[in-house]
Amino acid sequence: MSEETAPTYRAAWPDPLSLSRDELAELGLVLPGVVVLPVLHGRLEFAWMVRRAIEKLTPSAIAVEYPESLSDPILKAVRRLPLLSVIHYPAADGRPVYLPIEPADALVEAVRRGLELGIPVHLVDRDVDRYPAARDRIPDALAAESAGAKAWLRAALVAAHHSARAPEDDEREQTMAFHVASLVHAQPSPDSTVLVVCGLHHARGLVTRLAADEFPATPLRRLHRDDAEIHHLGEASSREVLAELPFVNAAYERSRGTAPPSAQGPGTSATVVDLFTRARQAPKMDPFRTPAPAEHSDARPRATGRMGLLLALCQQARAAHQTRTGEALRPGSLIALLRYACRYAYVEGGLGPDLYQLVIAARGFADDNYAHEVWDVATTYPWQTSRPEFPALDVGLRDLHDRVRTIRFHPRTMQRRHRLMRVIRPRPQERRRGEWAEQFAGEGICSYPPEDLALEHYGSFLRKRTERVMSASQTVVEPFTANLYDGIDIRETVRAWYSKTIYVRRERPVRGKPGAVVVIFDDEPLAPAGDPRFPWHMTWQGEHDEEGDMALYATDPFARVVGPAIGRALYGGFLLVRPPGTMYGVWEDPYYAEARSKAEVLLLAALDHTPERLVVYAAPAPPRQALRQLAQRMDKKIVHVPLGQLSPVTLRRLRVFHVLGGRAARTTARTYIRD
Repeated sequence: MSEETAPTYRAAWPDPLSLSRDELAELGLVLPGVVVLPVLHGRLEFAWMVRRAIEKLTPSAIAVEYPESLSDPILKAVRRLPLLSVIHYPAADGRPVYLPIEPADALVEAVRRGLELGIPVHLVDRDVDRYPAARDRIPDALAAESAGAKAWLRAALVAAHHSARAPEDDEREQTMAFHVASLVHAQPSPDSTVLVVCGLHHARGLVTRLAADEFPATPLRRLHRDDAEIHHLGEASSREVLAELPFVNAAYERSRGTAPPSAQGPGTSATVVDLFTRARQAPKMDPFRTPAPAEHSDARPRATGRMGLLLALCQQARAAHQTRTGEALRPGSLIALLRYACRYAYVEGGLGPDLYQLVIAARGFADDNYAHEVWDVATTYPWQTSRPEFPALDVGLRDLHDRVRTIRFHPRTMQRRHRLMRVIRPRPQERRRGEWAEQFAGEGICSYPPEDLALEHYGSFLRKRTERVMSASQTVVEPFTANLYDGIDIRETVRAWYSKTIYVRRERPVRGKPGAVVVIFDDEPLAPAGDPRFPWHMTWQGEHDEEGDMALYATDPFARVVGPAIGRALYGGFLLVRPPGTMYGVWEDPYYAEARSKAEVLLLAALDHTPERLVVYAAPAPPRQALRQLAQRMDKKIVHVPLGQLSPVTLRRLRVFHVLGGRAARTTARTYIRD
């Protein structure tokens, strides 16, 4: 950089969750000496909102919607953060009550920040044994990040005003109004501010009571609870009972400047991370509309907010999955995964996915192994201890509520005996470089029989599948009159049960049967501009009646030698034709000179050599119209099977094949060819 060039800095967008006193006043939440901040319990966005409000308002006292009877255990539990705690006490009917204390909770943050700054903290709520958890719907908290805290609170307060109220609401609001009015009256200066952090559904009622001219009456209430106990929340329990994901709680703890246990040590200082303020040049993560950005190797996302955290979660799970299995997810799959998870959440009434919806999306876009990694990363909380000062308590999700959904993982694991065999019997190595490649010079080349058998079975599967699909397309369902035809259609009959009509199935015969099978993994022009990806072309002849003829194009098998006269290659595409001994020299035949690509050569050869009428064409894209018209003139039909409808695991296994330097190599090939 030259001396005249000045460094540039990226300006940041305003924090969307930061509220000023004037904005709260416009919402009718500011009274003389009092500012009421409505929040949702157990949501990251509102913990951040409380933190920013305390910084801007600099209150002289903080009133928090926690029962005053639990002041001592709550203050002790908050002081031991980032270690997790749970407060346990019995209700009047003997039912146990559990109150987890976690970092990313608005009420916990209000108490914790007040203690850190030396601001007096008062718990002002009423102790009630039973309180209904169900409420009418309010806007999703994720919308506050996009719309802004002020706009979100305006809409949410309207929705809360029209929601059903419980009998305990009046008692709780009366108790909170009494405590807050007492705090305002006890302030030494008229300019002092008492910040009240309370639930969204109590904000309007509390403001109405505080705005009344007369001083609230002293309510009868429980002042102390001697049976409340503090317990340490162990690792197994923290994976289930926290309102926010442990991964999100850990991210919020890092944003407060707390270093993770692995990074703690002499001279270590944690970096305060801003979770919601993004730079002007940084993209905003919107899974519903944003295309896949460039993938980064680091776990920290370029996007901010909750969706940025979920993206970081999926990236960490992807790295762990690749380390354990060696399989890498394709680029852009994480954005597609999050987009699907958000749409799944939208169907169920939310904007952002919960853990269940995220894991289901991970299973659908990858497999059970990756879904388990997502669950493991999402439920890992790094701040744990083996020797807590309070006894540990095992609490499950069902102990808190009955809204539980279960998912079972079926990971593909290798048995311990097989792992030991791979350790004890390593793959043989060449004694000198090029020794195995030299053994290809001999009687010729041949295929590996187990792979031939698997390929023939898959060809039979595609033929039967195509036959079923064609038969189903020719089936007509109609109301029963005088003929049962091919039997009663149970599904349609049950669907139209209200009409008291029986439906029958009429199967029309399919003209012709599937013959040749063409499978295209990647197409390539016959004369590519650069070096071809699939330079090796071959036409195999079936060795017996159980095998057919085969034409293929693939990578060069002699470029990757894995054993004595054993080369490994990757199919670009292949053609299977029966009976054997009927197809020769596909790649040298001038009849296929009009083909534009290697896939079209195989398709033209299939139309030319198959004795049956139907040709199965499994490829990412259908053939061009000219080839369909050619097949029609030959009284044949091309049946396109989208490659995305077939199992990617099976296709990945079939695509790898081996070429042997003669039949003698088949006796030792099993030692060098492993799945």
